[in-house]
Amino acid sequence: MFRGLFLLILPLSVIFSDDFYPGDSIVHEGVYAFYNYEFDRGISILSQARIDYPDHPGVHLIWAAARWVRSQAYDSVNETHIVLETDLMEIKPIYENLISRYPQDPVYQLYQGSSVGLSARVTLGRKEWLKTLYRAYSGFSIIGKVSAESPHLKDASLAIGIVEYYAGISNILLKWAVNLYGLNASSEDGLNTISIAANESDWAWIEAKGILSFLYLWVEDEPELAYEYSSSLVEHFPKNYYFNLLLLESMIRTNHTHKSLDQIKEIDNLTRDLTDRQKDWYAPYLDYEKALLAFHSEQFAISLDLLEKAISSYSAELDIILGNAYLLKGMTLDKMNNRTDAISAYKKCLKLDNFSSAMKKAKHYLNQPYQ
Repeated sequence: MFRGLFLLILPLSVIFSDDFYPGDSIVHEGVYAFYNYEFDRGISILSQARIDYPDHPGVHLIWAAARWVRSQAYDSVNETHIVLETDLMEIKPIYENLISRYPQDPVYQLYQGSSVGLSARVTLGRKEWLKTLYRAYSGFSIIGKVSAESPHLKDASLAIGIVEYYAGISNILLKWAVNLYGLNASSEDGLNTISIAANESDWAWIEAKGILSFLYLWVEDEPELAYEYSSSLVEHFPKNYYFNLLLLESMIRTNHTHKSLDQIKEIDNLTRDLTDRQKDWYAPYLDYEKALLAFHSEQFAISLDLLEKAISSYSAELDIILGNAYLLKGMTLDKMNNRTDAISAYKKCLKLDNFSSAMKKAKHYLNQPYQ
């Protein structure tokens, strides 16, 4: 369940209105380049913006997050953690200084809280759960205070909603702790709060729509809603491979077969521009999606071959797609009347013990074959 804490950060969501702070338009350009997978160009723009506009409230955190995500495209998991941790240590005193100079501006505090929350991603990757909880909630306590005192900052709804949602699917102790903050510890309230960021915020809408797409696909099992949000993301960032994958699964699970085939061709074209590390990371994702489409088309042998390939080559840090691949493998084997191997696949899915809806389905099909 702790794997869900990776959602407690605001990776590249910036908290300001257009053209309010000097340098906004430049930072805007860097962020859009980055989300569209123009990593080097985006970081170059943001690095120069840090020099030209050092008092900008978001540029330092965005720069650190951008360098971390770029590192994921080239480096090992451990190296990405080092990059992020080193950059966060560099910007920590910068935000302390900015807050002391601009004590009346809550946006600086919001970014400080986000940077503290982002540091939880390092300890999460190392599975240091207590440190992860401490850092995540240290960051959230800052964001929560800012949100309460400045409710007009809709971008803060993303962090608030994530905490509400995560508490809603967690144990009673965590729900109690979140209630102490005056929040509603339920998944429904969390989704509603994140949707505020998706629909009303200045910048957090990008990350909010990505998170909602993820949750509606793999946790809430409501692909129609995921289709709405992922379609918007791909419209704005057509070269973003991850957003295109979200849209593809949304299409498959809402029975847009012909659109799904066209989308696969589009993603195959995008694959050529990925780094070797990204190809290792994303290739199993795409194989899983192709297997899902084959399954829906009742091409079970093809689906099984693609699933075997996806599972054997899986190298992503988080295991949501892997769990769904094991689930789909079990369902496919059930359709092929191979109950023994289907049971084995469901057990492997359950062994991952993550928070995806695949766990509930695998438990059900372990006792009752998929029909």
